[in-house]
Amino acid sequence: MQRIKNDVRNPLRIYNKLFLKPQGIPQSLIRFANFGSFGMTGISIFLFAFHTSLFAQEEKDSSTTLSIAAATVVPAGIASAIYILNYEAFWKYATQVPFYISNDPPYAMHIDKFAHGYLSAVSSTIIRDGYLLAGMKEKTATWLGAGITFGLGLLIEAEDARHGNDPQYGFSPGDAFGDLVGSALPVLQYYFPGVRRLQPKIFLWQSDAYKAGAYKTIADDYESQYFWLSFDFHDFTSTPAWLNFTVGFSAENLQQVRFLPFRANTTPYTDVFIGPDINLKGIPFEGSFWKTFTDIMSWIRIPFPSLQVYPRVKFWWLR
Repeated sequence: MQRIKNDVRNPLRIYNKLFLKPQGIPQSLIRFANFGSFGMTGISIFLFAFHTSLFAQEEKDSSTTLSIAAATVVPAGIASAIYILNYEAFWKYATQVPFYISNDPPYAMHIDKFAHGYLSAVSSTIIRDGYLLAGMKEKTATWLGAGITFGLGLLIEAEDARHGNDPQYGFSPGDAFGDLVGSALPVLQYYFPGVRRLQPKIFLWQSDAYKAGAYKTIADDYESQYFWLSFDFHDFTSTPAWLNFTVGFSAENLQQVRFLPFRANTTPYTDVFIGPDINLKGIPFEGSFWKTFTDIMSWIRIPFPSLQVYPRVKFWWLR
């Protein structure tokens, strides 16, 4: 621990400890991955094209035709649930139009992109875990989870492109990008173990607009949705293993004047929060039940004190 703390002055050594360099990857490519989400996405596309030749890793495959068929029920169920949700929330009330591409207007202050990324990460992980339980190799299961999830996202966008004469509909490049990043997260975590320190989370706080009946479902209300990215950094500090640092995003003042007249002429904003976060996997309990419980609950933000830093500075006891 003391040695790690002494490396603070050397960013490259900290980087190598945090994002373990996989064997066979050029150092220049490793640096490229550190330049934000663009770099991460570029890495995921590169790996998608060349992962077989770059990462020859012997894994045991104990799957059977029956186990694979059973595991395939998971993505089939996810696809059905996504279709029903979108149909009830959007397509049911829209008219069919010729295929067109949306210019991604900020009707939700782009919080919908976080939703796409989060749900794609969850879906990709669940599908991967299903195929792992079926006995499939981890690499194969990981790529299947990512590929199926991203494919489903593209199909949803294609269906959006045929419904509704409204700018917020249509094939959204931003939504597709969110789907790609979320779907690729388990792939990045497989090849770069340090990325497992990042955990997307969500929590729902009912907004005034939702309580006033402005939305048919809470899935439609981006003001009620808070998306968080939690960082596990306890190996580099003296903080306990159960305490993470997190950054959160939501929105406010999305125009629903018909239900909330006082919002007339208000300005919508993206809300940004920072604060501590509870990492259940850092609590030293043992057992298969606790592991399963934390695997599920790690995707959900446990309300904790937070500091809003945009568009105003405000302390929240629970967010």
